[in-house]
This record gives sequence, structure tokens and C-alpha cells, in this order.
Amino acid sequence: TGQHNNDEIAPLSLCNNVRGFEFFRDPTLCPPERNLLRKIYFEAKGQEWTNSTGWVGEYNNHCEWHGVHCNDEGQVIKLTLGNGGLSGRISGAIGDLRMLQTV
Repeated sequence: TGQHNNDEIAPLSLCNNVRGFEFFRDPTLCPPERNLLRKIYFEAKGQEWTNSTGWVGEYNNHCEWHGVHCNDEGQVIKLTLGNGGLSGRISGAIGDLRMLQTV
């Protein structure tokens, strides 16, 4: 997994264009891929997955979430979520993970 320091990222709840906070504009504080993965999680009923360790944790770096593999720049290159109780639909946000090579 890619290295990204948790001390460098803002809480996930502040990265969703919260009024009065503009953290979401800073890709270091709010990596865009973290919000894309959050959207994928909710649309694929992530709360029902058998292992969603780290997913949508306020202070967790997305590169540390179960099944998420990143390059050294913190970009998602691989998702391994099979056989984990996924259901629902695959979010169109998956297409915005520009470096994603394997699902």
C-alpha cells in the first residue's frame, strides 16, 4: 500500500464540502480518492460487507482500508473486495479512480 501520513489528512466529515470549511479543496488534506471510495462504499452497501475494516473511518487514510491498494502517491491502483458481501450497484465513481488497474 502507498504511504500517506494520517496526520496530514482532515477528518472525512470535513472533506465533504462542509460550509465554512474548505479542506475539500486541498488534495493533501482531503485526497479526492478517499471521497470517491466513500461513495463506492455506500452505494455497494458497505455497512453489510463482511470486512469493511477502516472504511469511512474519520481519520483513516484510504490506503489503509481493507481491500484498497495504493501506489506511493496514495492513488488507488487495486481493489480486492470480492467475496465480502458486496451488493447494490457499482458506483460510477469507480471510473474516477484514474490509476485503478484491478478490481
